[in-house]
Parts: sequence; C-alpha cells; structure tokens
Amino acid sequence: MKKSFFLAALCLMNVALIAEDYELRTLTFEDADAQFPPYTLDYANRTISTWSDLVDDAQYNGTLTYTAGGVYTWCDAQNTLLTHSFTAPYWNGGHAISNFTNPGFTNNDLPANTAWYEVQFATLHGGNNGSKNFCVHNGHVDDYNSAYTTCQTIAFADGKARVIDHMYVTNICYVLNSLVYGDGYNPPATDTTTFHIVAIGQDANGHEISRTTFALYNGKDSLLTDWQKWDLSVLGEVNAVTFNIVGTLDLYGQWGLNAPAYFAYDDVAVRFDRNDTALPNLSNNSTHNSKFIIHNSQILILRDGKTYNIMGQEL
Repeated sequence: MKKSFFLAALCLMNVALIAEDYELRTLTFEDADAQFPPYTLDYANRTISTWSDLVDDAQYNGTLTYTAGGVYTWCDAQNTLLTHSFTAPYWNGGHAISNFTNPGFTNNDLPANTAWYEVQFATLHGGNNGSKNFCVHNGHVDDYNSAYTTCQTIAFADGKARVIDHMYVTNICYVLNSLVYGDGYNPPATDTTTFHIVAIGQDANGHEISRTTFALYNGKDSLLTDWQKWDLSVLGEVNAVTFNIVGTLDLYGQWGLNAPAYFAYDDVAVRFDRNDTALPNLSNNSTHNSKFIIHNSQILILRDGKTYNIMGQEL
C-alpha cells in the first residue's frame, strides 16, 4: 500500500514538473493584446498597428483582401511568433482577421441583395468567449485543384519548432448555410455527411510529420455553431501547421469540393520553453524610430541603415 502511495505521489510530482517546463502564450487577435510593431501594407496604403487594422472594410472585394497581388501579412511578433501571409485576392485562399457577425444562417438571415459569399467573414457570435476579433481560413486542396492551389499555413516566424497547444474553432455562417440548406453548388448535407479540418504538422523543410482532424459537421446532430477547443498538442513540435478541408463524397462534384472551405479560429495557444532564450524582444531595437516593411512575406525592421528580423537579429 505504501509503495502505491509513493508511486502515485511520484507521478503527480513528475506531472507538475512537466507542466512547469513551459508557459502558454496565446494569440487572441484582440487589440488590447496586439504585440507587434506597426507596419504598412503598401498595396492598400494601410498602416497596421492593431489587429482590427487588418479587418477589411468589406467581407467581399475589400481593399485589404482583394487587391490583386497584394500580400496580406500578419505576425504576432512579440508574443507567439505565429505568422501568416497570402497573396490577394482572398478567393484563392488565406487567413484574414475579422470581427463580422451575422444573426443566423437561414436564408432569411441574409441581408437584402447579398449573396452568402459576401458575408464570408461572419460568425454567429463573434470571437471565442465573447471576444471581438478572430481569424477566418479559406482554402483547400484536393485531387481536382492540386495543380494550381495550395493549402494555407501558420508558421513560427523565427523558424523554431514549438508545440501549438490548442486553438478554438467554429463554422462561419456561409458554411453553415451551405451545409444545412444547400446552395447552387452544394447539396444539403445528410445524416452521413462529414466535413473536417485537417491540421498537418510540418518540419523546417515543409515535410509532414504529423496530422490531426476536427469535425465541423458530423451528421445533422453534430453541427458546430459555437466555439470549441481543438487540441493540437498531438502534432508535437512543429515549425508550421498547414490546414486543409475535406468532406464526404456527397460534398464533391466534377470540379472537386463544392462546400465552402472555410472555418474560423481564435485563441491559439503556444507552448514556450521557460528557458527559451529566443523569446521575442524588440525593445532593444528602438522600434519607435524604425520602419517595418513586408519583404517576401516576412516582416523586417529597417533602422539606421540596417535590416533586422523580428527577433532583432541583423540580416
């Protein structure tokens, strides 16, 4: 008996020690938590100082997300180090910051003279846990479109592998309407229909090292309308995570997936080693006297004729 108590106590001590090996840093997309230096998206003449600055003026055909050739970029530079960029227009795929909501997903909930794709950035309830901002993923790859498109990815800007502990996900109203009621491309989902996100962990060379899935729709009794936590720690240490959208055959047609390949995510938590000496710190770079530019989808710092990356390392 004493041996059993000793082993149980030892296990609890080991769990406690493991839990203390890292701290969680969370990407919330909220302005109060904006931890990046201001930068400019030149193609839109837009200075980005807060996460809300990345919310486009319109959900469809807006300047930030639909100016052809513009590189929409965000980076949680002084917190989780997660970053993403895509080349507009957004219909080719991307991760766009949003704070749009819609009261429902029935056809009666659609604003007059509006198509569902024109409210593609809207969730039912805003961000997770009553917050304002969140991010909307668009994009998928299947056998039909793999020759001309790629999946969308979030990565660590410093190139170091870390564990993404979890994120919160939900459906957007556009997807909910398409799955429940069908549209001109997609038939209504059935009791046997499934619609999943696939998260693919990648190493520094972009090779797959792990994957996990999350159900956005798993039959009519399992339709995701609220925010739910998705455990991504099962991916292990990754340099990047690429997301794809897959469904059962009833959601596909001659030209591939007919259902909108979207989902919303928020509150992305990353494990940082407490002894990590590479934690971002831009305070030594005199950021108030610096200029931040986008080059090859990376945020660079220009100061005193020199160029630095977001870790403050001279290039």
